[in-house]
Amino acid sequence: MPIRPANLATMSATIAGALSGMRPARDESVRPVTVTFESGHRQVVDAGGCRALACDQGGVVAIETGPGSKYALFAGDTCQGGRAITSGRGSVTFSQPVLAGAIVLG
Repeated sequence: MPIRPANLATMSATIAGALSGMRPARDESVRPVTVTFESGHRQVVDAGGCRALACDQGGVVAIETGPGSKYALFAGDTCQGGRAITSGRGSVTFSQPVLAGAIVLG
């Protein structure tokens, strides 16, 4: 059935409204992650992509995230080609400091 020009504007507006409703709105519950080191230093890391960690503060002893946030710690100062040491979801406290040089948040 052909689309009549008179109905095209209405259909376009309806489709655009439906698609905008499918896009996730900016989630205000997503907050930066705080990484705590042996020295007591706390580094705030924004979500998204690979981020280098402070290398002169000792190992990571805790990661504070929002509920459901994912993380992965890497041995080197980059994530590509690096070896993942640990990963998980949500906040965590490590019993032994984790020597990590980078973190990816998801």
